Order: sequence, then structure tokens, then C-alpha cells
Amino acid sequence: MSKITFRADDDLVARIEAMDASKSEVMREALRAYFGSDSVGAPTGSGSLDTLITDRIDERIDERLGNGTDVNITVSVEDDRIRTADPGPPADDTPVSAPAREHSCAQCGETLDDDHVYCPNCGEKADEPALCECGVELRTDWAFCPSCGRRTPAADVLDR
Repeated sequence: MSKITFRADDDLVARIEAMDASKSEVMREALRAYFGSDSVGAPTGSGSLDTLITDRIDERIDERLGNGTDVNITVSVEDDRIRTADPGPPADDTPVSAPAREHSCAQCGETLDDDHVYCPNCGEKADEPALCECGVELRTDWAFCPSCGRRTPAADVLDR
């Protein structure tokens, strides 16, 4: 049970103290009688504050908008004509030069230029990893692919 503190004038406190029950019991009974009755100012038992606000908003909207007009729209797309897509502007024959490729470091996200071999921020290798024909990523110190056994470019260095 929660605790509620009441402030009252001296006459009301004297009348409550004159009763046989405790002050707490008198106040509980008074609150039950107040909320249980249909007196003026007592909240109605039909709903919560949210319901009251929603009803009031609906009334205001109805007052402002008045009686709405129903509109029925029927759209028919039955047409035998053949439609073609708009070809758009004609393409000119001048080749568009590809912009310089900008990519970022996979390790730290630093923007890398095309001439960077290693990331200037963290030192991670900037280019794509070497892949074998079978699709396995190859390390630079491997002479043979561990998956299919093919020679790697690093093995050619050993022949020199």
C-alpha cells in the first residue's frame, strides 16, 4: 500500500481526530466514498485519461472539418494500345573516362590513393590479396597453393 500525505485546515483535522477510527482509516474511507460515488468532479468509470483526451480531440476535429464529403474514384486501365518505354536522351559516342578509383583500407578505413601499396595509417597492404585460379587466397611466402598445388608467383622468384 502506498503512503499519501494530506494537508488540511485545523477544523478538519479536529473533526477527523474526534472519530473513533484512525486518521488513515478515515481518509481511506473518504477516498473510497469519493471515487465510488457519482458526485460532480469525480472521474467517470468509463475510461482513462487517454480515452478522455482521444474523445475530445475527435470532437474538435469533427467541429473544424464539419461533415466530410465522400469521394469515389474509379480507375480503369483497360487499353489496347502498345506502350514503349521512353528511350531517353541519345547517347553520344564520346567515351566517359572512368574516375580515379578511390578505395579505403580494410583495416582502418583510411582513404587510399591508387599509388599506395601500403596504408599510410596502419601499414596494411593496400592492394587486393593474390588469389589462386582455384579461388584460394595466397600468402606472399607460399610457393604452392595449399588447396590445388599449383605454383604461385612467389615460386618463380625462387627459380632466379
